[in-house]
Amino acid sequence: MPFDLQIQRTYLEKKLAAFEAVKDIKPIAALHDDFSGVEFGVISSAQGIEQIIDDNQIIMISGAQFGDEAKGKWGNAFSKKVHKAVRANSGTNTGRTICYNGEKLSFHLTPTALIEGIPSFIGAETVADPISFEQEELELLREKGISYDTLAIGNIFITTPYHRIIDVLGSALNASTGVGISPTHKSIKAKTCPRLDDLCNDEGRLRRVLAKDYKNYVGFIAAEGLSFGNIIYQLSELQQKNKRIVPDHVLAFAQAQNQLDFLVDLYTQRVAKNPNFPKRVDVGYEVQQALKQGEKILIEVTQSHLLSNSRQQGYRYSTSADVTALGALASLGVSPLKYKTIVINVNKFPGSSRVGPGDIPGSFVAQNHFAESGVTSLKQLGDACINFEAICDVYFNSVQKNGILEPVQYADVTGTYEIGEAMAISNARTFDEKGATTGKPRITGLFDCVLGKFVADEQGPYTVISCMDRGSLCDKVGLVVGYVVSLPSGLEKIDCNGELYRTGKVIMPGDRVPTSDVLQYCVPIIKVMDGWKNTTLSQLQPGEKLPLPVSQVLAAIEHYTGFKVLAIGTGPQTNQALYLKQ
Repeated sequence: MPFDLQIQRTYLEKKLAAFEAVKDIKPIAALHDDFSGVEFGVISSAQGIEQIIDDNQIIMISGAQFGDEAKGKWGNAFSKKVHKAVRANSGTNTGRTICYNGEKLSFHLTPTALIEGIPSFIGAETVADPISFEQEELELLREKGISYDTLAIGNIFITTPYHRIIDVLGSALNASTGVGISPTHKSIKAKTCPRLDDLCNDEGRLRRVLAKDYKNYVGFIAAEGLSFGNIIYQLSELQQKNKRIVPDHVLAFAQAQNQLDFLVDLYTQRVAKNPNFPKRVDVGYEVQQALKQGEKILIEVTQSHLLSNSRQQGYRYSTSADVTALGALASLGVSPLKYKTIVINVNKFPGSSRVGPGDIPGSFVAQNHFAESGVTSLKQLGDACINFEAICDVYFNSVQKNGILEPVQYADVTGTYEIGEAMAISNARTFDEKGATTGKPRITGLFDCVLGKFVADEQGPYTVISCMDRGSLCDKVGLVVGYVVSLPSGLEKIDCNGELYRTGKVIMPGDRVPTSDVLQYCVPIIKVMDGWKNTTLSQLQPGEKLPLPVSQVLAAIEHYTGFKVLAIGTGPQTNQALYLKQ
């Protein structure tokens, strides 16, 4: 059994208590809505892409859930008709995986459009460790014979080895990807963070900048009561488990007698004097010039709208940058009022997935559930919950007529699991759900129309939905069409933005979405719909219609969220997609 029994018991008790408090609520109207009269037809990929590209000069690919929505696939698809592509901001705590010559390639900084030969930029508001960038991405491009002569990099913020050490030794369980992003952003806010230009000028300037920022590391060591020997020991242990978190240059920095000398030499030799490092440019200026000349620009927005630190709903679990579409534009200095812009919001089916923490009502289990039991890879799940079909049957048969899931238990030879646990394990295994950056199993869930409506209102209405082919394994699928608040015993109410939330309060798509203070106590209201088991969507051709159950689900998503579905994914390859017309 992959989970700690005490953690399981405590979790089941919480689920049962939440269920008992709201199990008798009246069914909401959405549970009875019928979408049988709506049909979607398939159009050619050329027609689908061109009708979007031709009408707009800026095309933005943005996550609409919690990351991991296959943005790389869609960015690659739409990049074929643009002149340039740019990664605007955020850091290497995000990953994009694309299929290239039948092989999966993961990038954390490089725009995926580069694979198609599109001139690409890495914006100045990006945060990165240039040494790891060289080792993980530039070496990969060279190994695969992919030229990066047309890749240019801006005056990025530098994640140093000490930022990474602060992150891996100072972060709470499952709260960080461990690549130094949050500590780097603290340096940015303090205006002490080194930038790429500092690495490429005289040694005296570099040393002065590093010395000032290095004081943060000295303060961290003192505050945590650490010794240099203890730091080296912990890093050595961590490196054996995950070398991406503690690469050799980070451990070498910790072992150095004079750490500032080490950094100056490292950056001089591996960056400033490195002939293989990409050319440096003013990315904002280059993008502006391209737009003035009428060129079309693809902007890859990292993570997702709901993970932006500019949105209060998940602020305490957000990334450190503004990763909304508007945040990406602002980081490049581009006005959406000056150039016709479209935001293509990428969703995923059967629902969201996330590695990190947060309060996501539609998730099958709490976001820390795997991490609390020390599950850091899919292999650790063993043979638990291997019967996906049986688990799905139990799950959807346990949804009451009012949409509230009864937390029944599911048993197999490995143990007994709350049905949400079983769904989380089985989905992660069946669909190979693990983070491109961390390798940890993702916590999956159902498609959330409450949060979908929130995103569509802010940067909609256009969406593409990845992984619709997964419905071919399912007799039933589910949409979250509302929440009901279920506060624990002893907690009467929560005041959020001046509104009081008590047990039994229903939150519908279009209602104000509360913060995590309330979301952590929200129970999803689930609309169960037919799946399209044993249907191969990828075989459909232009001119044909989608199977009725697929059309019904898409129509329901459009109705509850306000999104307009442009295309659906039918597999991991870029060309495995169906472009649609209702």
